[in-house]
Amino acid sequence: MTVLGGWLGAGKTTLLNRMLAHADQRIAVVVNDIGEINVDAALIAAADDQIVELTNGCVCCSIGDSLGLTLRDLTLRNPPPERIVIEASGVADPRQVAAYGDRRRVPLDAVITLVDVETFQRRAGLDPYGSLMKAQVTGADLVVATKLDLLDSDCAAAGLASVNAVTAAPVIETSNDPAWIRHLILGSHQPAERAAYTPAPPIQGLATHTWRATGPVDVDGLTEVLERSGLLRAKGTLTTPTGTMLVHLAGERVEVTTSNDPSLDALVLIGGSEAVVSTAVEALDRVRWA
Repeated sequence: MTVLGGWLGAGKTTLLNRMLAHADQRIAVVVNDIGEINVDAALIAAADDQIVELTNGCVCCSIGDSLGLTLRDLTLRNPPPERIVIEASGVADPRQVAAYGDRRRVPLDAVITLVDVETFQRRAGLDPYGSLMKAQVTGADLVVATKLDLLDSDCAAAGLASVNAVTAAPVIETSNDPAWIRHLILGSHQPAERAAYTPAPPIQGLATHTWRATGPVDVDGLTEVLERSGLLRAKGTLTTPTGTMLVHLAGERVEVTTSNDPSLDALVLIGGSEAVVSTAVEALDRVRWA
């Protein structure tokens, strides 16, 4: 079993998509919401509401009523997966998620934490989220640094130094090479020294909201609102005057790209309080196109 952790927007879903596409073993990916995994349609052999079976022997399923029951059901499949990969929530401690495994039937290989190094450097020392972000890193057996391409060399070096300062685990940079997936992510790992690890208490007060526009929205206005919103995360697809766009807010960065999937047509917002989310919703309502 591999547990994939990391703060909101660190790149877990992107990595999962690549793992499913390039796996050289039968893996089962367990996620909170199967709809977030953009599986290549050419790979899909069969699908229902709970599980997607791929032509390469991999499966993707959502967590049901119990993670423990989901893991049990996966081990009873014929043939069973060779590896189970669990995506921990961005506001969860992945080392604690790993405790759900059965050491006899589902032995833990590694906790792998993805880190947006710029966000980590800026927030890891601040309450109320810093202790959880540190626990995600100090409890890992392998740390993957992401989004370094968005930083200049000095900021990237400083960000990597801040990550290395709190963990004894290897810190590697993300890569688009399929061999990187097969050997460094899906290969065998050695447990890291976790002397600095302290389990993080659950974060209190988080609020979520699904915002839906009644018509096309102004991309520039949307981006400006999200950058100033104070939200921890926003993700979804929206209709704009030029077509369907995929929207990501992570840290304070907003990315808007074209999308061929208009099925959601909504943004899922995550904020540190109901007040933050409500204020963001009111501002988003004002950028809808007439």
